[in-house]
Amino acid sequence: MPIHRKLALYSDQEAPGNEAMNARLLQLIGRERPRIGHVPAEPDPRLLYFHRQADYYRSIGAELDARVDPRDPASEAAWSAVLSCDAIHLSGGNTFSFLSWLRRGDGLSRLARYAAEGGVLIGVSAGAILMTPSIESALLCGDIRDPEATDDAGLALVDFRFWPHFDPANLMAWQRSLSSTLPNLHACPDGAGIVVDGEDIELFGRVRRYDGGQAHPARNED
Repeated sequence: MPIHRKLALYSDQEAPGNEAMNARLLQLIGRERPRIGHVPAEPDPRLLYFHRQADYYRSIGAELDARVDPRDPASEAAWSAVLSCDAIHLSGGNTFSFLSWLRRGDGLSRLARYAAEGGVLIGVSAGAILMTPSIESALLCGDIRDPEATDDAGLALVDFRFWPHFDPANLMAWQRSLSSTLPNLHACPDGAGIVVDGEDIELFGRVRRYDGGQAHPARNED
């Protein structure tokens, strides 16, 4: 794993309760009015999600700038523009299809190099799961496997699995069963998240760590 990694893993970035994590994100980026590149999970031909996300970043003091279009996954011009940004946003969506189109455009290796060189990656839901060793935890959120997705390996920028939209009051039996098979699983409700700064792991909100299907309060792992 990159020793200079700078990562922000959100469950739902627009949920109430993210103020402290947003402030930490801007500190992590370390630039005035930073430029954020956008990598969406799926095509957004009318740019509806892009503009909504741009409004969000503007509200916290950043600018959503360049983007990659999943319909043209290998566009050198688009990737060059995104990789020149101060941070890159990996959106929510279906994690399996997200991983599939990134592989078609050599996106995983591009993002891995960016992170290794100290670039900040911001993952929301599916985008956060992509940073982990395996995207299998996406099944806990109801993501449906893409027929093209035969390999669950993610970017492996962290050594834990990520479970976004965690709701302990409404767990299903199948979720309990599956979660017991995923090692070092961090369950994150909406309005909570994780920041990784080098070797330090900082938890925001009620993040829980799952061991053998049992949830326990997670601790900052610095």
